[in-house]
Amino acid sequence: MELKRLTIGRIVVFGLLIAGIALVAFTSTNAGVASKHSPDDFGGDPYLAPSVIFGILLAAHAVAIAAMAIASGDDHPDRAEAFPHTSRQPKSVTRFVRAPLPRVLLVGPIWAICALVALFIGHTYAADPGVPGSVWGDLAGNPLSALSIVFLCSATANTSFAWSSLAEAFSRDRRPVSLTILTCGLGLGCLTAGLFGYFGLVTLPTIIAFPLGVVCLILSTVLLIPLRWWAIRRVDRFDSGERQPAGSRRGFGRTPQPPEDALQPGERILTSYLGETPSSRANSSTADQQMLVLTDRRIFRASIIAPGRTFVLEQAEPGQLSGGSSERHSNHVITTVLFNGRQPMNVTGGTAEASGHFADAITVLARTGRLPR
Repeated sequence: MELKRLTIGRIVVFGLLIAGIALVAFTSTNAGVASKHSPDDFGGDPYLAPSVIFGILLAAHAVAIAAMAIASGDDHPDRAEAFPHTSRQPKSVTRFVRAPLPRVLLVGPIWAICALVALFIGHTYAADPGVPGSVWGDLAGNPLSALSIVFLCSATANTSFAWSSLAEAFSRDRRPVSLTILTCGLGLGCLTAGLFGYFGLVTLPTIIAFPLGVVCLILSTVLLIPLRWWAIRRVDRFDSGERQPAGSRRGFGRTPQPPEDALQPGERILTSYLGETPSSRANSSTADQQMLVLTDRRIFRASIIAPGRTFVLEQAEPGQLSGGSSERHSNHVITTVLFNGRQPMNVTGGTAEASGHFADAITVLARTGRLPR
């Protein structure tokens, strides 16, 4: 399935949504909705309203990647359309890395401007106008206060993307590590940014907040760009087959074993089925062992002439795959791969259990585009 692509319009929509939620929380707190019960309640003290809106806005920027993962596109949409039956690589945890870098860098500023608009609106009817010289108190009269907010919000979003890039780098071959990095990053980032916005930013002097925002924005951008570049390169190397599974790496002086010796450069095996050995057949002196192999580029039936010598007998495109079957005839198990528009491929031998598992996997792949786990 091809997901939606990251666009400026969707970035703006998410920014306005976040700003709207924060403004609603500010308004309810500013109105003192719980003051009849206890002025110490979270929503009952109007003077907590600025802290509430700052905390929500910074916390939302700290988890910017969560929204972008929903709005951005598939890893290889063009490849998925060309080979709909090919087993797809595991999806990246974040999916934003395939979006153009300028759009990624625009997320923070666009969301920050939306947040600033919400803050301006809230400031017009706030019960607490703020202390002069602070970020909240100077919001309506000092442009450095507004720039501080824009810089700090943008830096928070960039830091979220930088941390997510680190998780993305391990999303193919170290998925538990990737999920751990992403979870810890989102959790700690949201907590840290939210606490800073709630307890510190409202009363922080503008003269300190402005240079702090400039430094944070520069550092976050410098961190994001190389980390994202490295993550894309690492994922691309894995997808192109440069990082092959440990069992298929060819050491110095090692003869490639079937079906490795029949693979093309960069080709990766998804699953395979090996027929019976020649010694188990009556005419073993003339029979060669055969196997069915499914890779990320093709499906082929091959004959193993000798160790390190595998000869491809026939092959088909992944898009021709329609399913698989396993049948028993006399004392032999016949495993078949079925295609649309061409003759099936089959091999004889092996166990009924292994044959059934292979046929089921091929059938699931043909129907869903993914191999079962």
